[in-house]
Amino acid sequence: MGQTYIHAVNIALSIAIVCALAAIYRYDRNGKPALWWMLSFIAVLFMGVGAVVLPYLVSEETTRFVLFVFNILAICCLNIGIAWHTGTAVPWRLMETILATAFVVTFLTGLFFPQHMISATVVALSLASAQCVGLYILLRMPSEDRDGVFALFLAVGIVNYMSAPLLELLLNEGVGSLHNGAAIIIDVNNSVVMIGLAFFLLFSLSHRLLFDLKGQSETDSLSGLLNRHGFHSAVEKYMDQSESTVTASLIICDLDRFKSINDEYGHYVGDRVIAAFGRLLRAGAREGDLCGRVGGEEFCIYLHNSDIRTARLFAEWLREAFSSISYSELDEDIRFTASFGVAQISHCENIEDAFRRADKALYVAKDDGRNCVRSCNGVGKPAGRAEIRFEVRPERTCKT
Repeated sequence: MGQTYIHAVNIALSIAIVCALAAIYRYDRNGKPALWWMLSFIAVLFMGVGAVVLPYLVSEETTRFVLFVFNILAICCLNIGIAWHTGTAVPWRLMETILATAFVVTFLTGLFFPQHMISATVVALSLASAQCVGLYILLRMPSEDRDGVFALFLAVGIVNYMSAPLLELLLNEGVGSLHNGAAIIIDVNNSVVMIGLAFFLLFSLSHRLLFDLKGQSETDSLSGLLNRHGFHSAVEKYMDQSESTVTASLIICDLDRFKSINDEYGHYVGDRVIAAFGRLLRAGAREGDLCGRVGGEEFCIYLHNSDIRTARLFAEWLREAFSSISYSELDEDIRFTASFGVAQISHCENIEDAFRRADKALYVAKDDGRNCVRSCNGVGKPAGRAEIRFEVRPERTCKT
């Protein structure tokens, strides 16, 4: 009766966990960890159902082997999910070797040594070995990226599997029997470890999903850059964390005559132009730089550790590179251009003031005929090309 109750609880928990993982898998853009962990708890669910039903249908030895198969398959699915979750390679060859060996050895020992310590020990070693693969996957990661709590859960699981035959031996109630006090204790231990691991997996996936959803809410899907809200939030956060002595600059870009692009060539081409400019920004930005689409055809770039000269050099590169892009939907000689306003962010300056100065420089660029770079000095006076000399080597024309 005690074991039946434990199995019923495990079945109910497994169903709840599978439903939760299925919900996460539905909304997670990178759903492979959730998928494999869902399969793992489906195997646990089958194991619970089998523990209740199989004793009435087949022999005790067959029941033990079938439950072992579900158990080790659940561990393997867990390990594959760990590999996807951590971004490491799945050790397929290692897992296949452990599975094949475990199936053969466990079946033979169960056949020739039923109700014996040897059979119980082989099962424990096989399950612990499979669990060690998950720990191995985590330990392959750099120490700074390794999840210590996850590794602790797996280590506890290994100890739990290894302790099973010892518990049966110490309680001396018939090693290998499915209906003894030792089996109840083992089932309780397995349930506790399963519940703890399940909550940890759900927490990890939920945290990642919430972070991903937050990123989606702050990302412009067309250009792949931050949207206006995401860009302003990221810049303010970056400036709060940066030292006041660090030099930074701001670039505002506006695609020239964008309305006429939509009117003449259609919105599809307009979208392609925005996407191409977004790819160009992502390719040229350094680590730590922030790029955003802050309007329909307006973009903004925050360059950390860059003075106004460096920012203008980058803006000139963007201008030349963008004007060299051709589009497969249009004639080869059709090109589009952009105008740029640059401002260096003064120490302890409000970011909005820097935006206004960069925007003022952009208007000067528009008034000067577009397809050019203009900058604004610290007192708000726009500067023309005399401030900097820049020569760009001809870029190879790229087609998008």
